[in-house]
Amino acid sequence: MKITCIIPVYKVESYLRLCVESLTHQTYQNIEIILVDDGSPDGSPELCEVLAGEDSRIRVIHKDNGGLSEARNVGLLAASGDYVVFVDGDDYWLSQDAMRQLVNEIRPELDFIGFNCSYYYPILDKYRPWVPYDVLLSSPVDKNTAMTELVKSGTFPMSACLKLLKRSFLVDNNLFFKKGQIAEDIPWFINILEKTSRCCFVNMYIYAYRQNVVGSITHTNDRRSFDSLFDIFKTELLKIEKRSFNEEAKNALKSFLAYEYCILLTYLRDFDRGEQNTFREKLYSYKSILNFTDNPKVRKASVVYRFLGIRATEFVLGLYQNYRRKRM
Repeated sequence: MKITCIIPVYKVESYLRLCVESLTHQTYQNIEIILVDDGSPDGSPELCEVLAGEDSRIRVIHKDNGGLSEARNVGLLAASGDYVVFVDGDDYWLSQDAMRQLVNEIRPELDFIGFNCSYYYPILDKYRPWVPYDVLLSSPVDKNTAMTELVKSGTFPMSACLKLLKRSFLVDNNLFFKKGQIAEDIPWFINILEKTSRCCFVNMYIYAYRQNVVGSITHTNDRRSFDSLFDIFKTELLKIEKRSFNEEAKNALKSFLAYEYCILLTYLRDFDRGEQNTFREKLYSYKSILNFTDNPKVRKASVVYRFLGIRATEFVLGLYQNYRRKRM
């Protein structure tokens, strides 16, 4: 069984060798690695060629800059493996036996397997494990169970990098990433959940997700990030009733979107006063989403909203976000 590892490459010269070698050193050897150079302006393109010269399983695709989504799509179309994994070029896998352990979890009925990660903080040289999945999800489950249990446990794993996916499942269902969109993993993950017949999520902490990397293909912290996330929030909210989930799962999805809404409220503190007032008016028109409280974090925000109103909710969420930033 062949596994294709797809790595978009953009301004990751300092991290790319560690990323690639965390895969080439896996005890499971039947893999191919596709490095998609997305027009990187640093020394990454040359390093890609060097790495390919060191291991025949590595292929390099050079392309003009088009963003993370397009780079992933190019890699997926070029993949020859039975399954694919996506890896960001500034991240890496933690265990040399991880691929073999994942392959052992494969069942014919599974369209994909979710696994877990640890956030890595380079300045502190510390790892922080992400929230574990509910044990119910470790066995094959349908899309409705997956949606409801992931949201209720607060572990909705949008990242494309935390999944081993059947390539035919992605290609046959046209499950590609939307070009040019920041936070593209959110609608993509909702789409793969809707299309899956069976999936599972295992608490294998395989992936090291490097934090606070400036300039990489996934690092954004600006107005465009807000606009993209707000567009995703509105678009997905409109699409819910047309999706094929049952009512419980649809309500869970609304609760997940309420979580994203809380994140949008925290963005307001980063804008100047004029922009704050403009975007505050737009966001506040969706405040009723906070009534969907399957997600445990939304449940807490909803208490503030019910008793003190939306402005106080924005303030409290902003304080919490500042606290989190200081911890990082």
